[in-house]
Amino acid sequence: MTGYGRNQDAGAGKNQREEGSLRLLTPGEIALARLVFRLTIPYEKVWIHHDSFLPFGLQNKQTAMPPDGKIYFREHYRDDYSLSVPFYQHMFIHEMAHVWQREKGMNVIGRGMFSWAVNYRYVLDGRLLSEYPMEQQAQIIADHFTLQAEGYGTWCDMRRDGDITLDGNMSEYVIRSLYTSTLRGFPW
Repeated sequence: MTGYGRNQDAGAGKNQREEGSLRLLTPGEIALARLVFRLTIPYEKVWIHHDSFLPFGLQNKQTAMPPDGKIYFREHYRDDYSLSVPFYQHMFIHEMAHVWQREKGMNVIGRGMFSWAVNYRYVLDGRLLSEYPMEQQAQIIADHFTLQAEGYGTWCDMRRDGDITLDGNMSEYVIRSLYTSTLRGFPW
């Protein structure tokens, strides 16, 4: 469960569907996710809901939830995240990381119940991705994706805005090296 407080300009990929709708991943979203997760997710089975996972619309409108291998968005739903601005692509990859974690056997429902109380910030200190808690894993994956896909300038802008949650002041070279070390063997 991930809360996103900033309201971003949707650009391309803005939602055209009414809340309560659902769809499969678009070809563009599959291509985007494959850049990160390769063939470790059954993409044809991943549904995107423009709805609340919780009954009676109790899911916060700024929160995304992927408890069951499907992703539930409310205000941040987009018809195609691959056509959206970097903020939404980062969000999409973060939520897809939870789908990937579930595929690998992680209890995302149990752990996700307390996501509102966990720290998404992290330090790259030589640990492998698997040694980080659930939300930090997803954040590391999404933050690294943004660095690779959008470049260091956009990554720094998103870090300044609080979307990238790496702690510490380091050079671009050191940051890239630390991500490479942390993500060695990923995706498994």
